[in-house]
Amino acid sequence: MKFTQIKITFFIFIIIISFSMVTNAKLTFAKKNINNESNISQNKLDTERVTIKQGDILTSTLNNTRLSSKDSMEIVKQLKKLLNVNHCMPGDFYEILYDSKTGEWKNFRYYPPGVSYYLLTKISNNNKVKIEKKELSTVIKKHKAKGTIYASLWVAMTSQNVPLKIIHSFADIFAWKIDFLTDTKQGDSFKIIYEVEEINKKNTNLPLKIIAAQYKTSSKTYNAFYFKSKNSKKGSYFNENGKSLESAFLKSPLQFRIITSYFTTSRFHPILKYSRPHLGIDYAAPKGTPVSTIGDGVVIKAQYNKGGFGNLVIIKHINGYETYYGHLSKYGKGIKKGARVTQGQTIGYVGSTGLATGPHLDFRIKHNGEFFNFLKMKHPSQTILTNEDKKNFKEKVKVSLNEFEKQ
Repeated sequence: MKFTQIKITFFIFIIIISFSMVTNAKLTFAKKNINNESNISQNKLDTERVTIKQGDILTSTLNNTRLSSKDSMEIVKQLKKLLNVNHCMPGDFYEILYDSKTGEWKNFRYYPPGVSYYLLTKISNNNKVKIEKKELSTVIKKHKAKGTIYASLWVAMTSQNVPLKIIHSFADIFAWKIDFLTDTKQGDSFKIIYEVEEINKKNTNLPLKIIAAQYKTSSKTYNAFYFKSKNSKKGSYFNENGKSLESAFLKSPLQFRIITSYFTTSRFHPILKYSRPHLGIDYAAPKGTPVSTIGDGVVIKAQYNKGGFGNLVIIKHINGYETYYGHLSKYGKGIKKGARVTQGQTIGYVGSTGLATGPHLDFRIKHNGEFFNFLKMKHPSQTILTNEDKKNFKEKVKVSLNEFEKQ
């Protein structure tokens, strides 16, 4: 009996010793793995940053880095898949990440301007170089601005650091209500709330959209509020009463120009040297300025006109309306007889073809076969929000108007 107890005790002792040895072995193996991972993490990367300057060529700048000529050629080869390497702009920059111990390059990151991504070129596990597009983290922030018109809307907004895209959007939003050439007066004012997407790493901003906008004259205040209805795929702009700011026609076919000739039954022609009716409006603008159709319609003519219009586009709209766009330098993409166009679509570009002393757009409008003065045309609103959306819309309007009051 005693001998049996001794055997059992000895057997238990052996098991304990064996378990201890296995455990220690596992711990030792784990420590080695931890040390290996620590060594890997400590194997830091050195970053070399290069900014493209005026006159620089990307391939030439690579010669001044630590890359070998072979690696540089391979990186450029990959970049060409997603980037025009001959059109890199001043201010663009790239980063090369090197292994701090071996000196080998690991990543090449190119940061194009005005976008929320960068191009990553790296060595894969099978030692091949490949390229991919990587998104940068962004933060959306709300901005506000206000100002008074002394020279023009453009000057007033740029003086408040409003982004170019937002200025164009502001003009487009009110295009159905205000012509910022003929309707703008000194002392008018604006207020605006808009969103900007701040891009990490690049220290740049991407203007997104206007949330609320206000333009105030001596006699009237125009408001615009962005709202996306429940069943709509995209948002649009409404006034404080929920009426759409969009009407059948835009108030002008192009932005940021001057009027050199108005609608009249008698005008002295600068080339023909005699008086004759000018049944349209001449908008002077630099050659190549985009010209937009003021409304949905069908192109019934897109060809050179020997009567003096030069390159001419005529569009037929609903309810007996036709619009004319003359002296174009060239036509917009897909603009030909029979093409359907939508409001705001570019149908051509400002030029001086035909009888013209300089680049301008001769714009005319007909109703039931007769030309009339477009500047005197009234533009009724089109749509009204449904009862289902009105409650949510009114809440948004209330918030925006309160923010305007605090500005």
